[in-house]
Amino acid sequence: MLATDVGPCAPGSDGIDISASNVTLNLAGHTIAGTATAGTCNTSVGISISSPGPMLTNVNVLGSGTINNFALGFDAANSSNSSVKFLKVNANCPDLGFAEGMEIDPPGGRWMLQGNVVRGPGPFSAGIVLFEVNNNVVVRNDVDDSFSFVASSNNVITNNVGSNNTGGMFLITFQGLGSNNNQVSANTNSNNQGGSGLVILEGSVGNTISGNKSFDNTVFDMEDDNPNCGSNRWQGNHFNTASQPCIH
Repeated sequence: MLATDVGPCAPGSDGIDISASNVTLNLAGHTIAGTATAGTCNTSVGISISSPGPMLTNVNVLGSGTINNFALGFDAANSSNSSVKFLKVNANCPDLGFAEGMEIDPPGGRWMLQGNVVRGPGPFSAGIVLFEVNNNVVVRNDVDDSFSFVASSNNVITNNVGSNNTGGMFLITFQGLGSNNNQVSANTNSNNQGGSGLVILEGSVGNTISGNKSFDNTVFDMEDDNPNCGSNRWQGNHFNTASQPCIH
C-alpha cells in the first residue's frame, strides 16, 4: 500500500516501476505526479509494469489514486492475468502535444481495466489503448478521449464512456492484423467533434456491437469500413448517423 504521494518526478523518470509478478499496488488515495505544474508533463510513465525476463502475472494496481502530468499515465508490457482498477489519470500536455492515459502493450493479454477515469490527454492522443493484446476485459472506464483497440482480438468491451473529444471508440487494423471477435456492448461515445463515435476499420471482422449509444459526432455516430460490414454484427444500437445501412 502506498504510504505517501510520489513526485514531482525528475524529467524522464517514471513514477513507479513494477518488474515482478504477484505484486499488488494500492494507491490508497495518493497521487503520483510527473511535474508540479498542470499543463506541463514528464515525458515518462506514471506507473510502468514490465520485465525483460519472464512474463509478469498477477500484478494488480488499485485505486483510488491519481496520476498527474505524465505523457503516459499507465503502461504495461510483457504481462498477463493482471488488473488496473479505479485510477484517475490527468494528462493535459500541451507542451508535448500528445499524451495517453493507459496502454497495454505486447506481449501479454488477459488484463482487466475497470472503473478508471482519464481526463485531458489531448486531440492527438488516446485515453485507453490496447495494442496487439488479446482476451482483455475493459469495463466501466470513462475517458474524454478515444479508446483505441489496435490489432487486439477477443476482448470484452462494455459500459465505457468515450466522449467530448476527437473520437470515441476505434477497432483498428494494423499491418494487416485486425481487431477481431470483440464483444462491444453498452458503451457511450458521443459529442466527439473531430471523428466518428464508434468505428471499425476495414480488416477488423467478427465483432459483435450491441446496445451502444452514439450521438452528435461530427463524422458518423457509427462507422464500419468493411464492405457491407463484413462479418461484423451490429444490433440494437442507438445513433443518428451511420456509414452503412448494415449498422443497426
